[in-house]
Amino acid sequence: MNFFSLRPGVVFLFFALAPLITLESCKNEEGDFTSGSFYPDLGEPSDTTGNDTTVVVENGCWEEPISIERAESFNALFTRFGGGWTGGDATYSIPLPDGRNLWLFGDTFLGTVKADRSRPGTGLINNTFVVQDGEQLTTLYTGSAGNASAFVQPEEEGWWYWPGHGVARNDTLQVVLFGFKNTGGGAWGFEYTSIDIARFSLPDIRLLSIERKVTAPTVNYGACIMEEDGFYYLYGAEKNGLLKYLHLARVPVSEGLQGEWAYYDGTGWASGPGQSARLFANVSEQFSVFKHEGRFYLLTQHHILGGEIYLYRSEAPFGPFAEKTLVYCTPETEGNIFTYNAFAHTQFLDDGALLVSYNVNSFNFSDLFTNADNYRPYFVWVKGWDE
Repeated sequence: MNFFSLRPGVVFLFFALAPLITLESCKNEEGDFTSGSFYPDLGEPSDTTGNDTTVVVENGCWEEPISIERAESFNALFTRFGGGWTGGDATYSIPLPDGRNLWLFGDTFLGTVKADRSRPGTGLINNTFVVQDGEQLTTLYTGSAGNASAFVQPEEEGWWYWPGHGVARNDTLQVVLFGFKNTGGGAWGFEYTSIDIARFSLPDIRLLSIERKVTAPTVNYGACIMEEDGFYYLYGAEKNGLLKYLHLARVPVSEGLQGEWAYYDGTGWASGPGQSARLFANVSEQFSVFKHEGRFYLLTQHHILGGEIYLYRSEAPFGPFAEKTLVYCTPETEGNIFTYNAFAHTQFLDDGALLVSYNVNSFNFSDLFTNADNYRPYFVWVKGWDE
């Protein structure tokens, strides 16, 4: 893992072992919807279109008038036993024009998970796209069963991509890709190399092009993207010690993400990234900014491993973000288990309930094999957040 993205700590060990490891996967299978081990098995989920089994969570930390329900159908949908994706992080989502949803994952496990949720020895690939059509998931990667690799890959040898956010419009999908390379020094020895923009055709999600946008970035623009008033707003985080600062760029929707970016300098829009202003301190590497009923909201976890998820409000897309509200505390955070990079999936907004995901991981990599639910997203419905 790293201080930026908190990916699995020994991913490089698995690259070294890759020739000895067999991956089992297929590209289209409905799979099993059994609940994960952190939460009780409540039976068959209702659906994953906004309606959900109601499981109210007792207040563990959050403020009034917030109330929480576990999103059991989503938790069950991403409790997989084979046939593609069985674990991953990042957990971005993009609504597609035809009503499907696309999920973007970073380091991903494929292969088989046993009935007791243990995972046989299997490797990681750096990214997958997962298409959700109702309760069916289709995992996209390159290669074949037994020889899978990441869905999108840089041309540079030794580099890899972890996904950022993206947008879908008409017949084109655009996704921000963060390039990385290994610099040595163990699990923490890697760094950003680039921000690239990938274009895919819709509805088949076929790669059309990858364009280099930023080299050696210090801000990961595209960690969250919001469309507003004819612009795509690309939010990113700048790491400074243990703090991360919110930054903002934008580009006209008509130009697409590959167009000319302008950077918010605190009073207006500048042409150079060096003029970009720090807008907010203490965001996570991945977070959400979205608009609802005329106001803008920032949802983020605090600190590197903070289990608390906060919501802030603003009257403008560039802030200031204030009215801090604690909306959830992740119950999995204990011992070696940590959570990170909460994200709001606003396309599923249902009668005021906001779907929020967060990623679960462990400092002890063997935990990811003892129990597959130690490396995956979990979902909750947050209610009362807009009151």
